[in-house]
Order: sequence, then structure tokens, then C-alpha cells
Amino acid sequence: SSRIFQAVPNTLLKEGTEYTFRAFLISSSGKYYSEPVKLTLKPQPSAKSLTWKKLSNASLPAEIEVYETTSQLSGRPFHAWYAIGDLSKGNVIFKVQVPNKAITIDNQAGEDCYILVNGGYFWNGTHTGLAILGNTASGSINPVRGSLRITDPEYDVMYNVTRGVFGIDNSDKPFVCWAATAKDGKHYYFGSPVPSVKGEAKYGPISASTPHRTEPNPKFALSAGPVLLYDGKCPFDFLETEKGTEYYMNNFEIMPYDIFGPNVLADRTAVGYTEDGRIVIFICDGRIAESKGANLVELAMVMKGIGCRYAVNFDGGGSTGMMIAGEHINDQTPNNRPVVSTLGFFKNNRI
Repeated sequence: SSRIFQAVPNTLLKEGTEYTFRAFLISSSGKYYSEPVKLTLKPQPSAKSLTWKKLSNASLPAEIEVYETTSQLSGRPFHAWYAIGDLSKGNVIFKVQVPNKAITIDNQAGEDCYILVNGGYFWNGTHTGLAILGNTASGSINPVRGSLRITDPEYDVMYNVTRGVFGIDNSDKPFVCWAATAKDGKHYYFGSPVPSVKGEAKYGPISASTPHRTEPNPKFALSAGPVLLYDGKCPFDFLETEKGTEYYMNNFEIMPYDIFGPNVLADRTAVGYTEDGRIVIFICDGRIAESKGANLVELAMVMKGIGCRYAVNFDGGGSTGMMIAGEHINDQTPNNRPVVSTLGFFKNNRI
């Protein structure tokens, strides 16, 4: 007597391939099938190819290059930087840091740090999410509210979600996936998100039986979200369901209103990697006259324009910051916010 709703993430599909979909329902009275429907993925948004200037810094090794742009983004002022690092020679390593209290990135960047940016989300000075530090996991990815607005009917609706993770494995190879923490405290990793849809599709607790599991064997990793690029595709858009404003069809990670939406233009932090395995660490300023920031689809397409095949969004807004060889390079107004996690490139002191 009621509609049953499920979305299919594009991470399960290949571009340019026609698929046949058929829904089925198993109930106490039998099994029922819909008529088959043939569908093909719509074209992806175009990569944003900006004009990047290479910056020189004598304190950085040859394995790390840094670029800056003041090109306009969608007709708006835009100021951004990215560092691209090659870990293959063993001179540079990638690490995640989670101090026991909130500290500015300036004070988290030690002498062995080449590039450092802010990391995951936090609340009341506590990291909210999953961190892997030298193969040791801390934190968790828990069910989230459908809305952070107390007056919203979705405030008291909880969703079991997967959240985007960026990390490196024990061979120092980068990976992007979705992760969640089960009731027994175990962390599971997936090659596709659980397709939660606010106001429509809810799923039971995450478990080992959830489809499309992957085992990245993470050495250093950090969750945030959403995943911006997965195998070259942006797994989300801003298409709304029939319920309208803030009820998005493809916001599978149930990101809140101050992060997700076509008009949410903000400072952004993102990390991804290219086809050949080089890691890209990106920031842009936002909400100032010189740089108006980016929404998440624009951010995904900027990362794709840089050459990323996979990428994850990290905490933005007042948390966004980048240290390059001890120098804080982006705008710090109105403040340089203390953060509870960071990630970046470091000197390999074992060599």
C-alpha cells in the first residue's frame, strides 16, 4: 500500500553501457516483478580546466610540486592551491594526524612536514569519524540525523550511512572508498555507498554482508565525505526528490545543508589521486571577495581537471587551511580555526 524506493549509485555502472533494470519485491504473498526498463548513465559534468601556476619552494623535495590559480570558477573569483606528491621513491610519506585536542594546522606542522591541510569533521573539539594511524583505528562512523535543524522533521530520523574515506595502504598506494562502523565496533570498507535517500530510503545497520565490500588494508586513512570522484565519476548531484528542497536523490552520505547543495559555496579541502597513483592535496578559499569558493560538484570537476581519478571532500569553511613548508598560504580571516585532524606529506625519516 506504500511506495518502495531505492536508488542505484552510478559507482556500480559504466559510462556508455546500456543496462536493463527490473525491480522485484518479495512479500508474504509471493514474489513480484516490475516490467524491465533500459537505461544509460547520463553524461558526467565536464572537468574544470583552470590555469595553474607552478610555485617554487626550495624547502620542498622534487617529489612534491605546488600549484596556484586565480582563474574564475563558473564566472566567480576563485583562489586555490594544490600540492601533488609522488610517494614511489620513498623520500616522501603520507600521514594522518589526530591530536588529543583541537590545534591549528600551524601548530600541527612539525619540522618533518612538507604539506599539511585540515582533515575530518568534528564537534565540540572531538573528531567525528574514522581515523587510521599506522594501522591502528580510532573513532567510528555512526548513524546520522536526516537534518541538523532542530525544527526539521528529519532531525529525529536516523540513517545508517557509509562515509567517504581517503587513505594509503601498507604499500603506500592511495585508495578511496566508503566506510562504516558496525554495531560490534568493526569497521567495514565498500566500493559503493549504501544508497540512503533522505525521506525515502532507509537501510538497516551496516554489517559484513553489505554488498560490494573492499579490503584496502589501510595504514593511514581519514573519513569525511562525500566522495567526490570514484573511478572518474562524481557519485552525486543536486537532483531533488519529489519532497523538494534539501531532499536530494543522490546525497547518499546524508551530508548536511551547510556542506551539500547547489548554492553552498565555501572554502573547500579535498584529497585525491591520479591514474598513476600520485596524491593531490587541494584547498580553495571561499566567502571572501577574492574567492567565492565552490559547491561540491564544482569541486569534483576541479579535482578531475587537475587529473584526479578518485577524490574525497574534507572539512571546509573556517577549517580550511594549507601549510607549505611551514608557511600558512591561504586566507585566515576571520580566524585560523583549531582542528582535530590533519593530513599531508611528510619527510620519510626512516631513510
